[in-house]
Amino acid sequence: MFYKSVIHMSDELTIGTATAKKGELAKGVIPGIELNTGTKIDIPVLVLNGKQDGPVLLLVSTQHGIEIQGIEVIHRVMRKLVNPDDLRGSIIGIPVENPLAYMHHQYLSWIDNLDLGGGGSGSLLTADNPDGTATERLANMLWQEAWSKADMVINIHCNVRPDDLIFQEILTGNPKTKPALEKMAEAFGVTTIVDDTPIDPNAPPTLGNLADQNGVPVLLMELIDGRWISEPSTSAGVRGVLNIMKAFDMLDGELEQQTGFPIIPGKCKFQGIVRANKGGLIRFLKKPGEYLKQGEVYAEIFNLHGDVVEEVKMPVDGYIWAYPCGDILGTPGSMQAVQTGANIGYTFSQVED
Repeated sequence: MFYKSVIHMSDELTIGTATAKKGELAKGVIPGIELNTGTKIDIPVLVLNGKQDGPVLLLVSTQHGIEIQGIEVIHRVMRKLVNPDDLRGSIIGIPVENPLAYMHHQYLSWIDNLDLGGGGSGSLLTADNPDGTATERLANMLWQEAWSKADMVINIHCNVRPDDLIFQEILTGNPKTKPALEKMAEAFGVTTIVDDTPIDPNAPPTLGNLADQNGVPVLLMELIDGRWISEPSTSAGVRGVLNIMKAFDMLDGELEQQTGFPIIPGKCKFQGIVRANKGGLIRFLKKPGEYLKQGEVYAEIFNLHGDVVEEVKMPVDGYIWAYPCGDILGTPGSMQAVQTGANIGYTFSQVED
């Protein structure tokens, strides 16, 4: 049996203050932290409990406070499209995982500048410390109340620009989660970045690492135009979530092919970040998802006199999935200007099975 049957043996599922009996949708919060004013900052949660047994799927969005597309994906799936009478299993939906970042329109928490997911910019964050900083305590509550109760997780993130490439990333170095992750990625149906680095049992206990170490597959979804609820992101996210639910027998129906945006077929591998050597404004000459040869110029940086000061070349044969431009508050995704060392592009290439 794929799912943790002990979770679904009872007639109700409780996440935080939300308790849903079979066939019900419940709304509540996962208790969070208090600001210095005494104001409580909790994490909103939805629980949709199907009438029949099945897996527990966790949908999370907005670990980074400016990436909001997943909020609409979760709302559409749980409030409009999935009928609990037809659902086998349960869905836990957390539209905004990081309310501290979201409330100030920032990528990271404005209190301690930590990344709720534990990676990326900022200092290292762990999710196993109930006595840690404000963001660490939120991560710990998320782990205790939601992530640890899930059979599989779809973690929805977003790149900034509307011309970026919609893609998904799976970590297949754990033999316990690899089959489920490959099945999830095939069902979701977009460009797939695969990281087959073996699991490290001593890896820092971030949310993702704790899930991996406990045998919970986590698919990382990257939509586009992250600061706006827009197409094709929303429909791609909804379509992919429903496809995964069908693939794991949570819903009846045929899988729906993804359309309306570029998809690079097969398995792909991340090849690194290209960084600026000069400062100025940047002009992109190629689109994300367009095949580039090693050494091909795909962008140029020009100074404020209008002189081109650097031609940016592709380091490998492959593709760019996003142009993040400069950095702001420790994260890529500012305006169309760069400084030395700024992120310019994320590169990847196709690999053979």
